[in-house]
Amino acid sequence: MSKTAAPIPAFPSSLKTIAGRTTSLLAALAVAASAAAVSAEENTPRAFERALRRTVTIEGAESRRFELAARMEHYRVPGLSVAVIEDCRIVDARGFGSLIWGGAPVTPETRFQAGSISKSLTAIAALRLVERGTLSLDGDVQLQMKGWSYDKARGPVTLRQLLSHTAGTNLEGMKGYLPGEPRPTLAQVLRGEAPANTPAIVVESEPGSRWNYSGGGYIVTQALMDEATGKNFAPLMRELVLEPLAMARSSFEQPPSDGDGTRSAQGTSADGSPLPGKWRVYPEMAPAGLWSTPSDLGRFAIGLARSVRGETDAIIGKDATAQLMTRGPGNWGVGVDLGPADGARQISHTGKNVGFTSMFIIYPDSCQGAVVMTNGYDGGWLINEVMRAIGDVYRWPARNTLPARNTLPARAALPLTASIAERFVGIYRLRDFPAERFSITRDSDGELIWARGGHVGRSLLPEAEGKLFSPDSVMTIEALSPSELRASAVKLSFGGGSNIAERMD
Repeated sequence: MSKTAAPIPAFPSSLKTIAGRTTSLLAALAVAASAAAVSAEENTPRAFERALRRTVTIEGAESRRFELAARMEHYRVPGLSVAVIEDCRIVDARGFGSLIWGGAPVTPETRFQAGSISKSLTAIAALRLVERGTLSLDGDVQLQMKGWSYDKARGPVTLRQLLSHTAGTNLEGMKGYLPGEPRPTLAQVLRGEAPANTPAIVVESEPGSRWNYSGGGYIVTQALMDEATGKNFAPLMRELVLEPLAMARSSFEQPPSDGDGTRSAQGTSADGSPLPGKWRVYPEMAPAGLWSTPSDLGRFAIGLARSVRGETDAIIGKDATAQLMTRGPGNWGVGVDLGPADGARQISHTGKNVGFTSMFIIYPDSCQGAVVMTNGYDGGWLINEVMRAIGDVYRWPARNTLPARNTLPARAALPLTASIAERFVGIYRLRDFPAERFSITRDSDGELIWARGGHVGRSLLPEAEGKLFSPDSVMTIEALSPSELRASAVKLSFGGGSNIAERMD
Protein backbone atom coordinates (compact mmCIF):
# COMPACT_ATOMS: atom_id res chain seq x y z
CA MET A 1 0.00 0.00 0.00
CA SER A 2 1.41 3.40 -0.91
CA LYS A 3 2.01 6.07 1.65
CA THR A 4 2.89 9.75 1.49
CA ALA A 5 6.56 10.22 0.79
CA ALA A 6 8.81 11.93 3.28
CA PRO A 7 10.17 15.41 2.47
CA ILE A 8 13.13 15.41 0.10
CA PRO A 9 16.41 16.58 1.69
CA ALA A 10 18.04 19.75 0.39
CA PHE A 11 20.11 19.41 -2.77
CA PRO A 12 23.71 20.70 -2.46
CA SER A 13 25.37 22.65 -5.26
CA SER A 14 27.50 19.69 -6.28
CA LEU A 15 27.93 16.04 -5.49
CA LYS A 16 31.03 15.11 -3.59
CA THR A 17 33.51 13.09 -5.64
CA ILE A 18 35.11 10.15 -3.88
CA ALA A 19 38.68 10.09 -5.11
CA GLY A 20 39.93 6.75 -6.26
CA ARG A 21 36.56 5.07 -5.85
CA THR A 22 36.39 3.69 -9.39
CA THR A 23 39.89 2.28 -9.34
CA SER A 24 39.57 0.66 -5.93
CA LEU A 25 36.16 -0.85 -6.64
CA LEU A 26 37.02 -2.32 -10.03
CA ALA A 27 40.29 -3.67 -8.70
CA ALA A 28 38.54 -5.25 -5.74
CA LEU A 29 35.92 -6.78 -7.98
CA ALA A 30 38.56 -8.12 -10.33
CA VAL A 31 40.58 -9.90 -7.69
CA ALA A 32 38.27 -10.40 -4.74
CA ALA A 33 34.89 -11.66 -5.93
CA SER A 34 34.75 -14.74 -3.76
CA ALA A 35 32.51 -17.77 -4.04
CA ALA A 36 31.36 -19.87 -1.10
CA ALA A 37 32.00 -23.58 -1.21
CA VAL A 38 29.07 -25.31 -2.87
CA SER A 39 28.73 -29.05 -2.47
CA ALA A 40 29.12 -31.26 -5.53
CA GLU A 41 25.46 -32.19 -5.72
CA GLU A 42 24.32 -28.57 -5.87
CA ASN A 43 23.84 -26.54 -9.02
CA THR A 44 26.72 -24.69 -10.62
CA PRO A 45 26.39 -20.96 -9.84
CA ARG A 46 24.97 -19.03 -12.77
CA ALA A 47 26.30 -15.71 -14.01
CA PHE A 48 23.62 -13.31 -12.82
CA GLU A 49 26.29 -10.63 -12.28
CA ARG A 50 26.34 -9.95 -16.02
CA ALA A 51 22.55 -9.80 -16.42
CA LEU A 52 21.38 -6.77 -14.41
CA ARG A 53 18.51 -4.75 -15.89
CA ARG A 54 16.74 -1.53 -15.02
CA THR A 55 13.24 -0.99 -13.68
CA VAL A 56 11.72 0.14 -16.96
CA THR A 57 12.25 -1.51 -20.35
CA ILE A 58 12.28 0.98 -23.21
CA GLU A 59 9.96 0.05 -26.06
CA GLY A 60 11.73 -0.60 -29.35
CA ALA A 61 15.16 -0.57 -27.72
CA GLU A 62 17.48 -3.52 -27.42
CA SER A 63 17.13 -5.15 -24.02
CA ARG A 64 20.20 -3.85 -22.22
CA ARG A 65 22.01 -5.81 -19.54
CA PHE A 66 24.57 -4.39 -17.15
CA GLU A 67 27.66 -5.68 -15.37
CA LEU A 68 27.44 -5.71 -11.58
CA ALA A 69 30.76 -3.86 -11.22
CA ALA A 70 29.54 -0.94 -13.31
CA ARG A 71 26.26 -0.68 -11.43
CA MET A 72 28.01 -0.83 -8.05
CA GLU A 73 30.09 2.12 -9.16
CA HIS A 74 27.03 3.96 -10.44
CA TYR A 75 25.16 3.55 -7.15
CA ARG A 76 28.27 4.24 -5.01
CA VAL A 77 28.16 0.82 -3.37
CA PRO A 78 31.61 -0.44 -2.27
CA GLY A 79 30.49 -3.92 -1.23
CA LEU A 80 27.72 -6.40 -1.96
CA SER A 81 27.03 -9.98 -0.96
CA VAL A 82 24.53 -12.45 -2.40
CA ALA A 83 23.03 -15.84 -1.57
CA VAL A 84 20.85 -17.64 -4.12
CA ILE A 85 18.28 -20.26 -3.08
CA GLU A 86 17.20 -23.13 -5.37
CA ASP A 87 15.09 -26.08 -4.22
CA CYS A 88 15.47 -25.04 -0.56
CA ARG A 89 19.28 -24.99 -0.82
CA ILE A 90 21.82 -22.18 -0.99
CA VAL A 91 23.45 -22.87 -4.36
CA ASP A 92 25.49 -19.70 -4.76
CA ALA A 93 27.02 -17.41 -2.13
CA ARG A 94 29.45 -14.72 -3.22
CA GLY A 95 30.89 -11.41 -2.12
CA PHE A 96 31.77 -8.54 -4.44
CA GLY A 97 33.76 -5.39 -3.79
CA SER A 98 35.13 -4.35 -0.40
CA LEU A 99 34.23 -3.63 3.22
CA ILE A 100 34.80 0.03 2.37
CA TRP A 101 36.44 1.78 -0.58
CA GLY A 102 39.94 0.33 -0.97
CA GLY A 103 39.48 -1.99 2.01
CA ALA A 104 39.49 -5.75 2.52
CA PRO A 105 37.32 -7.78 0.14
CA VAL A 106 33.75 -8.75 0.91
CA THR A 107 33.36 -12.51 1.32
CA PRO A 108 30.28 -14.69 1.91
CA GLU A 109 31.13 -14.49 5.63
CA THR A 110 31.09 -10.67 5.77
CA ARG A 111 28.37 -9.31 8.05
CA PHE A 112 26.12 -6.41 7.07
CA GLN A 113 23.42 -4.57 8.97
CA ALA A 114 20.10 -6.12 7.92
CA GLY A 115 17.96 -3.13 8.90
CA SER A 116 14.23 -3.84 8.86
CA ILE A 117 14.72 -7.48 7.94
CA SER A 118 15.17 -7.67 11.72
CA LYS A 119 11.39 -7.29 11.92
CA SER A 120 10.77 -10.58 10.11
CA LEU A 121 12.99 -12.48 12.55
CA THR A 122 11.32 -10.71 15.47
CA ALA A 123 7.90 -11.77 14.15
CA ILE A 124 8.96 -15.43 13.95
CA ALA A 125 10.33 -15.28 17.50
CA ALA A 126 7.08 -13.72 18.70
CA LEU A 127 5.04 -16.43 16.95
CA ARG A 128 7.15 -19.08 18.67
CA LEU A 129 6.32 -17.45 22.01
CA VAL A 130 2.65 -17.51 21.03
CA GLU A 131 2.98 -21.23 20.28
CA ARG A 132 4.41 -21.74 23.78
CA GLY A 133 1.57 -19.81 25.36
CA THR A 134 3.92 -17.08 26.58
CA LEU A 135 2.25 -14.38 24.48
CA SER A 136 -1.21 -13.84 23.02
CA LEU A 137 -1.41 -12.83 19.37
CA ASP A 138 -4.81 -11.17 19.60
CA GLY A 139 -5.01 -10.15 23.25
CA ASP A 140 -4.53 -6.59 24.48
CA VAL A 141 -0.78 -6.06 24.91
CA GLN A 142 -1.53 -3.75 27.84
CA LEU A 143 -2.61 -6.84 29.78
CA GLN A 144 0.68 -8.59 28.93
CA MET A 145 3.21 -5.89 29.86
CA LYS A 146 3.83 -3.00 32.24
CA GLY A 147 6.64 -1.19 30.42
CA TRP A 148 4.44 0.64 27.90
CA SER A 149 1.01 2.17 28.18
CA TYR A 150 -1.21 3.92 25.68
CA ASP A 151 -4.49 5.78 25.46
CA LYS A 152 -7.14 3.10 25.02
CA ALA A 153 -9.72 5.55 23.75
CA ARG A 154 -9.06 4.36 20.20
CA GLY A 155 -9.29 0.68 21.14
CA PRO A 156 -6.94 -2.11 22.28
CA VAL A 157 -3.59 -2.83 20.61
CA THR A 158 -2.68 -6.46 19.86
CA LEU A 159 0.59 -8.20 19.07
CA ARG A 160 -0.75 -9.12 15.63
CA GLN A 161 -1.33 -5.44 14.91
CA LEU A 162 2.13 -4.47 16.13
CA LEU A 163 3.74 -7.08 13.86
CA SER A 164 1.62 -6.25 10.79
CA HIS A 165 1.89 -2.44 10.99
CA THR A 166 -1.79 -1.94 11.78
CA ALA A 167 -1.57 -0.95 15.47
CA GLY A 168 -1.69 2.77 14.69
CA THR A 169 1.70 3.36 16.32
CA ASN A 170 4.10 6.07 15.18
CA LEU A 171 7.80 6.19 14.19
CA GLU A 172 8.56 4.74 10.78
CA GLY A 173 12.34 4.44 11.19
CA MET A 174 15.21 4.99 13.60
CA LYS A 175 18.33 7.17 13.26
CA GLY A 176 20.67 4.97 15.27
CA TYR A 177 23.56 6.15 17.46
CA LEU A 178 27.25 6.61 16.81
CA PRO A 179 29.51 4.02 18.48
CA GLY A 180 30.55 5.52 21.81
CA GLU A 181 27.63 7.96 21.86
CA PRO A 182 25.32 7.79 24.90
CA ARG A 183 22.57 5.29 24.19
CA PRO A 184 19.13 5.18 25.77
CA THR A 185 17.62 2.25 27.56
CA LEU A 186 14.63 0.60 25.93
CA ALA A 187 12.38 2.32 28.48
CA GLN A 188 13.82 5.71 27.50
CA VAL A 189 13.20 4.92 23.83
CA LEU A 190 9.58 4.03 24.56
CA ARG A 191 9.09 7.30 26.46
CA GLY A 192 11.18 9.43 24.08
CA GLU A 193 13.45 10.55 26.93
CA ALA A 194 17.07 11.70 26.51
CA PRO A 195 19.39 10.43 25.24
CA ALA A 196 16.81 8.89 22.88
CA ASN A 197 16.79 10.68 19.51
CA THR A 198 13.25 9.61 18.58
CA PRO A 199 9.84 10.61 19.98
CA ALA A 200 7.81 8.57 22.45
CA ILE A 201 5.94 5.60 20.99
CA VAL A 202 2.24 6.43 20.93
CA VAL A 203 -0.93 5.24 19.22
CA GLU A 204 -1.85 7.85 16.61
CA SER A 205 -4.78 6.18 14.86
CA GLU A 206 -7.42 3.57 15.59
CA PRO A 207 -5.74 0.15 15.97
CA GLY A 208 -6.62 -2.17 13.10
CA SER A 209 -8.11 0.57 10.93
CA ARG A 210 -5.30 0.94 8.40
CA TRP A 211 -1.78 -0.08 7.42
CA ASN A 212 0.97 2.33 8.43
CA TYR A 213 4.58 1.13 8.52
CA SER A 214 5.79 1.51 12.09
CA GLY A 215 9.15 0.67 13.57
CA GLY A 216 7.67 1.96 16.81
CA GLY A 217 5.34 -1.03 16.94
CA TYR A 218 8.36 -3.33 16.92
CA ILE A 219 10.01 -1.38 19.73
CA VAL A 220 6.90 -2.13 21.78
CA THR A 221 7.16 -5.77 20.69
CA GLN A 222 10.78 -5.90 21.89
CA ALA A 223 9.74 -4.62 25.31
CA LEU A 224 6.82 -7.08 25.40
CA MET A 225 9.06 -10.06 24.59
CA ASP A 226 11.71 -9.02 27.11
CA GLU A 227 9.12 -8.59 29.85
CA ALA A 228 7.19 -11.78 29.09
CA THR A 229 10.28 -13.99 29.09
CA GLY A 230 12.47 -12.19 31.62
CA LYS A 231 15.34 -12.35 29.10
CA ASN A 232 17.28 -9.74 27.18
CA PHE A 233 16.35 -9.46 23.53
CA ALA A 234 19.65 -10.43 21.85
CA PRO A 235 20.09 -13.78 23.65
CA LEU A 236 16.34 -14.42 23.34
CA MET A 237 16.57 -14.05 19.55
CA ARG A 238 19.58 -16.34 19.49
CA GLU A 239 17.55 -18.97 21.36
CA LEU A 240 14.34 -18.66 19.35
CA VAL A 241 15.59 -18.06 15.80
CA LEU A 242 19.33 -17.85 15.20
CA GLU A 243 20.43 -21.14 16.78
CA PRO A 244 17.50 -23.26 15.49
CA LEU A 245 18.25 -22.10 11.94
CA ALA A 246 22.05 -22.40 12.27
CA MET A 247 22.55 -18.68 11.68
CA ALA A 248 25.99 -18.74 13.26
CA ARG A 249 27.21 -15.48 11.69
CA SER A 250 24.20 -13.46 12.87
CA SER A 251 23.66 -11.43 16.02
CA PHE A 252 21.42 -8.78 17.54
CA GLU A 253 24.31 -7.73 19.79
CA GLN A 254 24.83 -3.94 19.87
CA PRO A 255 27.44 -3.04 18.73
CA PRO A 256 28.77 -6.24 17.14
CA SER A 257 31.97 -7.81 18.43
CA ASP A 258 34.24 -7.67 15.40
CA GLY A 259 37.64 -8.93 16.53
CA ASP A 260 40.19 -7.61 14.02
CA GLY A 261 37.62 -5.44 12.23
CA THR A 262 37.53 -7.50 9.04
CA ARG A 263 34.28 -9.40 9.57
CA SER A 264 31.78 -6.55 9.21
CA ALA A 265 31.20 -4.17 6.33
CA GLN A 266 31.33 -0.43 6.97
CA GLY A 267 28.47 1.82 5.94
CA THR A 268 28.61 4.66 3.43
CA SER A 269 26.97 8.08 3.37
CA ALA A 270 24.61 9.31 0.65
CA ASP A 271 27.52 10.78 -1.35
CA GLY A 272 29.39 7.46 -1.18
CA SER A 273 31.96 8.54 1.41
CA PRO A 274 32.71 6.27 4.40
CA LEU A 275 30.12 6.65 7.15
CA PRO A 276 31.59 8.39 10.22
CA GLY A 277 31.92 5.79 12.97
CA LYS A 278 31.63 2.95 10.39
CA TRP A 279 28.00 2.19 11.32
CA ARG A 280 25.20 3.13 13.68
CA VAL A 281 24.19 1.29 16.84
CA TYR A 282 20.52 0.41 17.36
CA PRO A 283 19.19 -0.26 20.86
CA GLU A 284 15.90 -0.70 18.94
CA MET A 285 16.97 -4.25 18.13
CA ALA A 286 13.60 -5.73 17.13
CA PRO A 287 13.03 -3.34 14.21
CA ALA A 288 16.63 -2.64 13.16
CA GLY A 289 19.34 -4.39 15.18
CA LEU A 290 20.32 -7.51 13.22
CA TRP A 291 23.80 -8.08 11.79
CA SER A 292 23.85 -10.99 9.37
CA THR A 293 25.11 -12.49 6.11
CA PRO A 294 23.13 -13.41 2.99
CA SER A 295 23.79 -17.10 3.65
CA ASP A 296 22.39 -16.85 7.18
CA LEU A 297 19.36 -14.93 5.97
CA GLY A 298 19.02 -17.52 3.22
CA ARG A 299 18.71 -20.16 5.94
CA PHE A 300 16.04 -18.01 7.56
CA ALA A 301 14.15 -17.69 4.26
CA ILE A 302 14.38 -21.44 3.70
CA GLY A 303 13.02 -21.93 7.23
CA LEU A 304 10.01 -19.78 6.32
CA ALA A 305 9.46 -21.74 3.10
CA ARG A 306 9.64 -25.06 4.93
CA SER A 307 7.06 -23.82 7.40
CA VAL A 308 4.72 -22.81 4.58
CA ARG A 309 5.31 -26.17 2.88
CA GLY A 310 4.48 -28.01 6.12
CA GLU A 311 7.82 -29.80 6.33
CA THR A 312 8.91 -31.54 9.51
CA ASP A 313 11.86 -29.24 10.24
CA ALA A 314 9.79 -26.04 10.02
CA ILE A 315 10.71 -23.18 12.36
CA ILE A 316 7.04 -22.62 13.30
CA GLY A 317 4.04 -24.94 13.31
CA LYS A 318 0.99 -25.11 11.08
CA ASP A 319 -1.21 -22.73 13.06
CA ALA A 320 1.51 -20.10 13.47
CA THR A 321 2.36 -20.38 9.77
CA ALA A 322 -1.28 -19.77 8.89
CA GLN A 323 -1.14 -16.56 10.93
CA LEU A 324 2.16 -15.56 9.29
CA MET A 325 0.63 -15.92 5.83
CA THR A 326 -2.75 -14.31 6.55
CA ARG A 327 -2.90 -11.38 4.15
CA GLY A 328 -3.87 -8.10 5.76
CA PRO A 329 -3.88 -4.44 4.73
CA GLY A 330 -0.98 -3.49 2.48
CA ASN A 331 -0.49 -7.15 1.45
CA TRP A 332 1.34 -7.76 4.71
CA GLY A 333 1.24 -10.86 6.83
CA VAL A 334 2.75 -11.08 10.31
CA GLY A 335 6.15 -9.43 9.92
CA VAL A 336 6.52 -10.12 6.19
CA ASP A 337 5.51 -8.62 2.85
CA LEU A 338 3.40 -11.17 0.96
CA GLY A 339 3.55 -9.39 -2.40
CA PRO A 340 0.72 -9.19 -4.96
CA ALA A 341 -2.34 -11.28 -4.14
CA ASP A 342 -2.70 -12.50 -7.73
CA GLY A 343 0.85 -13.76 -8.28
CA ALA A 344 2.98 -16.67 -7.12
CA ARG A 345 3.14 -16.88 -3.33
CA GLN A 346 6.13 -14.96 -2.03
CA ILE A 347 7.59 -13.77 1.26
CA SER A 348 9.97 -10.83 1.40
CA HIS A 349 11.29 -7.90 3.38
CA THR A 350 13.67 -5.06 2.68
CA GLY A 351 16.06 -3.43 5.11
CA LYS A 352 17.66 0.00 5.32
CA ASN A 353 19.79 1.32 8.14
CA VAL A 354 22.03 4.36 7.81
CA GLY A 355 24.69 3.27 5.30
CA PHE A 356 23.29 -0.22 4.59
CA THR A 357 20.53 -1.73 2.43
CA SER A 358 19.32 -5.32 2.06
CA MET A 359 16.50 -7.54 0.85
CA PHE A 360 15.38 -11.16 0.96
CA ILE A 361 12.69 -12.89 -1.08
CA ILE A 362 11.53 -16.51 -1.14
CA TYR A 363 8.90 -18.25 -3.27
CA PRO A 364 7.84 -21.04 -0.90
CA ASP A 365 6.10 -23.27 -3.45
CA SER A 366 9.21 -23.64 -5.63
CA CYS A 367 11.56 -22.79 -2.72
CA GLN A 368 13.51 -20.32 -4.84
CA GLY A 369 14.79 -16.96 -3.72
CA ALA A 370 17.75 -14.80 -2.87
CA VAL A 371 19.26 -12.45 -0.31
CA VAL A 372 21.26 -9.36 -1.27
CA MET A 373 23.05 -7.14 1.25
CA THR A 374 25.07 -3.97 0.57
CA ASN A 375 26.97 -1.28 2.43
CA GLY A 376 25.64 1.42 0.11
CA TYR A 377 23.36 4.19 1.31
CA ASP A 378 21.43 4.06 -1.96
CA GLY A 379 21.97 0.34 -2.49
CA GLY A 380 18.25 -0.39 -2.76
CA TRP A 381 18.12 0.44 -6.46
CA LEU A 382 21.11 -1.82 -7.09
CA ILE A 383 19.48 -4.62 -5.09
CA ASN A 384 16.42 -4.38 -7.32
CA GLU A 385 18.59 -4.83 -10.41
CA VAL A 386 20.45 -7.78 -8.87
CA MET A 387 17.18 -9.44 -7.83
CA ARG A 388 15.82 -9.04 -11.35
CA ALA A 389 18.97 -10.63 -12.78
CA ILE A 390 18.82 -13.59 -10.39
CA GLY A 391 15.11 -14.05 -11.09
CA ASP A 392 15.76 -14.05 -14.83
CA VAL A 393 18.71 -16.44 -14.69
CA TYR A 394 17.10 -18.88 -12.25
CA ARG A 395 13.62 -18.50 -13.80
CA TRP A 396 11.68 -17.49 -10.72
CA PRO A 397 7.91 -17.95 -11.00
CA ALA A 398 7.22 -14.22 -10.67
CA ARG A 399 10.41 -12.68 -12.02
CA ASN A 400 8.42 -10.01 -13.89
CA THR A 401 6.23 -9.10 -10.90
CA LEU A 402 8.83 -8.72 -8.17
CA PRO A 403 8.09 -6.47 -5.16
CA ALA A 404 7.32 -2.78 -5.56
CA ARG A 405 9.93 -0.70 -7.42
CA ASN A 406 11.35 -3.75 -9.17
CA THR A 407 9.71 -4.07 -12.58
CA LEU A 408 7.37 -1.86 -14.59
CA PRO A 409 5.74 -2.29 -18.01
CA ALA A 410 7.73 -1.24 -21.07
CA ARG A 411 7.61 2.48 -21.86
CA ALA A 412 8.17 4.43 -25.05
CA ALA A 413 10.86 7.11 -24.94
CA LEU A 414 11.23 10.11 -27.24
CA PRO A 415 14.59 11.47 -28.39
CA LEU A 416 15.91 14.12 -26.01
CA THR A 417 15.73 17.41 -27.89
CA ALA A 418 17.21 20.77 -26.92
CA SER A 419 13.71 22.15 -26.31
CA ILE A 420 12.83 19.33 -23.89
CA ALA A 421 16.09 19.82 -22.02
CA GLU A 422 15.54 23.58 -21.87
CA ARG A 423 12.06 23.06 -20.45
CA PHE A 424 13.20 20.97 -17.49
CA VAL A 425 16.86 21.73 -16.62
CA GLY A 426 17.05 23.75 -13.42
CA ILE A 427 16.78 23.77 -9.63
CA TYR A 428 13.40 23.26 -7.96
CA ARG A 429 11.92 23.45 -4.48
CA LEU A 430 8.84 21.68 -3.21
CA ARG A 431 5.84 23.95 -2.79
CA ASP A 432 4.76 22.28 0.46
CA PHE A 433 8.34 22.04 1.80
CA PRO A 434 10.21 25.14 0.51
CA ALA A 435 13.52 24.11 2.07
CA GLU A 436 13.54 20.83 0.16
CA ARG A 437 15.14 20.99 -3.28
CA PHE A 438 16.25 18.92 -6.24
CA SER A 439 17.96 19.59 -9.55
CA ILE A 440 17.65 18.44 -13.14
CA THR A 441 20.91 18.76 -15.05
CA ARG A 442 22.36 17.54 -18.34
CA ASP A 443 25.52 15.49 -17.95
CA SER A 444 28.56 15.18 -20.22
CA ASP A 445 26.82 12.44 -22.21
CA GLY A 446 23.85 14.70 -22.87
CA GLU A 447 21.52 12.76 -20.56
CA LEU A 448 19.13 14.42 -18.12
CA ILE A 449 19.85 13.61 -14.46
CA TRP A 450 17.61 14.16 -11.43
CA ALA A 451 19.46 14.51 -8.12
CA ARG A 452 18.83 15.62 -4.55
CA GLY A 453 20.59 15.74 -1.23
CA GLY A 454 23.85 14.21 -2.44
CA HIS A 455 22.12 10.95 -3.38
CA VAL A 456 22.84 9.04 -6.57
CA GLY A 457 21.35 10.84 -9.56
CA ARG A 458 18.66 9.14 -11.64
CA SER A 459 18.52 9.19 -15.43
CA LEU A 460 15.49 10.85 -17.01
CA LEU A 461 14.02 10.12 -20.44
CA PRO A 462 11.28 12.02 -22.30
CA GLU A 463 7.92 10.27 -22.48
CA ALA A 464 6.32 13.33 -24.07
CA GLU A 465 7.32 16.93 -24.77
CA GLY A 466 6.22 17.89 -21.28
CA LYS A 467 6.87 14.70 -19.31
CA LEU A 468 9.97 12.78 -18.17
CA PHE A 469 10.34 9.37 -16.53
CA SER A 470 13.17 7.55 -14.81
CA PRO A 471 14.12 4.13 -16.21
CA ASP A 472 15.57 3.29 -12.79
CA SER A 473 12.48 3.96 -10.67
CA VAL A 474 8.75 4.71 -10.72
CA MET A 475 9.39 8.48 -10.75
CA THR A 476 7.89 10.84 -13.34
CA ILE A 477 8.22 14.61 -13.75
CA GLU A 478 5.57 16.55 -15.66
CA ALA A 479 5.48 20.25 -16.59
CA LEU A 480 2.34 21.86 -15.17
CA SER A 481 2.02 24.26 -18.10
CA PRO A 482 2.73 22.59 -21.48
CA SER A 483 2.97 25.98 -23.21
CA GLU A 484 5.97 27.22 -21.19
CA LEU A 485 9.36 26.93 -22.88
CA ARG A 486 10.94 26.71 -19.40
CA ALA A 487 8.70 25.00 -16.87
CA SER A 488 8.00 27.27 -13.92
CA ALA A 489 6.55 24.34 -11.96
CA VAL A 490 6.51 20.55 -12.30
CA LYS A 491 4.65 17.66 -10.74
CA LEU A 492 7.05 15.15 -9.18
CA SER A 493 5.39 11.73 -8.84
CA PHE A 494 6.78 8.56 -7.30
CA GLY A 495 5.63 5.37 -5.66
CA GLY A 496 4.45 7.01 -2.46
CA GLY A 497 2.65 10.07 -3.82
CA SER A 498 3.41 13.37 -5.54
CA ASN A 499 4.50 16.95 -4.89
CA ILE A 500 4.44 20.19 -6.85
CA ALA A 501 7.89 21.73 -7.27
CA GLU A 502 8.59 25.32 -8.36
CA ARG A 503 11.60 26.51 -10.33
CA MET A 504 14.18 28.54 -8.40
CA ASP A 505 16.57 29.58 -11.18
